[in-house]
Amino acid sequence: MSLKDLLSPELFDEIVKDAHDSGESITQNEGQVLKVKCPMCHKEVVYDTNNPYRPFCSEKCRLLDLGAWASDERALKGRPVNEDEDGELLNSPNLKKYHFKEND
Repeated sequence: MSLKDLLSPELFDEIVKDAHDSGESITQNEGQVLKVKCPMCHKEVVYDTNNPYRPFCSEKCRLLDLGAWASDERALKGRPVNEDEDGELLNSPNLKKYHFKEND
């Protein structure tokens, strides 16, 4: 299952549009290696399997990006969790509940 399967087509298209830029952050000439700008510090870095931090230039930039996601400085666009249309179904009296027996 991919992100495209989980989102509405409109929201997926909007996220894809926001995620792509005009191509200025990626440079590659025929016969040369692919170079990208680090998403954190914008330093140009070779994008290949020899760089364990790709697309970042270093572990520091990778961890800074992870920290930004963890502290909600970055987020995917969408409805807040409390606006989930299926959330109210959890309290429905018609919802079949499963009880598991503990093994002694």
